[in-house]
Parts: sequence; structure tokens; C-alpha cells
Amino acid sequence: MDKKRLEDLLSRGQKAEKLLKEGHARESLKAFSELCADLEKSGDFDSYMAAKVTLGILRAHVKLGDFKGAFGVWNAHLEDSLHGIGIYALESAQTTVQDMVAYDMLCAFLHTLADSEKSFAGSAVSQYLSRVCEQALEEGDRSIMRLAISNWKQHYREIFGASTPLEFVKPLVHFEKELGEAVKPLPIDFPWGSPWEKPNDFLEMSRFAEIKKVKRPSKKQKAG
Repeated sequence: MDKKRLEDLLSRGQKAEKLLKEGHARESLKAFSELCADLEKSGDFDSYMAAKVTLGILRAHVKLGDFKGAFGVWNAHLEDSLHGIGIYALESAQTTVQDMVAYDMLCAFLHTLADSEKSFAGSAVSQYLSRVCEQALEEGDRSIMRLAISNWKQHYREIFGASTPLEFVKPLVHFEKELGEAVKPLPIDFPWGSPWEKPNDFLEMSRFAEIKKVKRPSKKQKAG
């Protein structure tokens, strides 16, 4: 991919994300989908670009309440489409930490809607948000930690109702104590990923993706 085309793609991605941030989710999804179609038609893209586009499309579907569309992207197979490559890249450390945190929090939310047993959904939420909180602790990012804990409480309420089993409460209580303050549950929200600027170390990130790959919970399709 030549430099001019890369700059154009990154600019288009940034504009699509700006639309989403400004509340124009439908227009954002259209812009992301057009960018995705361009990449698939040309075949000239890498896993970083696939991850960024896929994350944008996934978030736009969630914002629109189009959970069928979100599950379609989230469950895409590697060999089937750019979305499959993008999901693989997001789960294989081939983009930025900020993008992976945003993706983990979206995954935790989607597990609350999936057609699965309560214990499976609760375990998945705990794994994803424990990882987010560990990263936030390491970086001293209290705002992300508050958001993750708030979402965590809301997700458990959705899954378990008023009585969450102790085994699931323990990791949540642990991270709230690490934060050092009680977190009041607020409406579910997600952090933004990194700007559409390709990291200088991307080639190294890609080369060692298999070594750094993190085990994530299995996914379940949404009922219906």
C-alpha cells in the first residue's frame, strides 16, 4: 500500500469515527461500510486496518441497537470476510492497547445479550473486564477503571438480576477496592479507541501476534 492511499484510508476512518462521536451513528456506519467495501474490493489492506474498520463497524451497530448486525460482525470467521480478519486482529494484539480495551468492553456487553447460560455469560464478562481493569491499573487510568466497573455492575444486573453469585462478585469487588472508591452504576458506555494513526511499531506487533495472543472467552450467538 502506497503512502498516499494509506493516508486517504486513515483520513476516511477518522472521519467515520468522528461522525459516530458526534451522534451520527447511521452515517458513521455507512462511511465505515464503504471503507470496508473499498478495502475488500482492492484486497490492499493489512490486519491493523482491518481491526480499525471492524471495531468502528461493531461499535456503530451497537450504538444503533442493531445487535443482530453486531453479532454478525463479532462472529465472522477469519476466512469469510474482512470482518473475520479484523476480529482476529483485535484478538491477536495487532492494534493498539486503546483499541483492544474498547473491543474488550464491547465484547463484555455482547455477552450479556448472547444466547448462553448465566454462568457462561457472567464468566465472560468477568474475564473481559478484569483484563480491562488490570490494564487501567497498570496505566493509572482511573476513568477507564470507573467505566469498566460501572459497566460490570450493569452487566451483572442484566445477567443475574438482583442476586449475583459470590464467585462472580469477588473480582468486581477486588477491582473496586483497588480503585479506592465506590462506583455508582451509570448507563453503559464504551471508551474510544486510538486515533487513526498507524503505529510505528506495527510490523513488530504483527510479526509476534501469535506469541502475544491472549485467550478470550468463547462467543455465543444471540438468540433469534
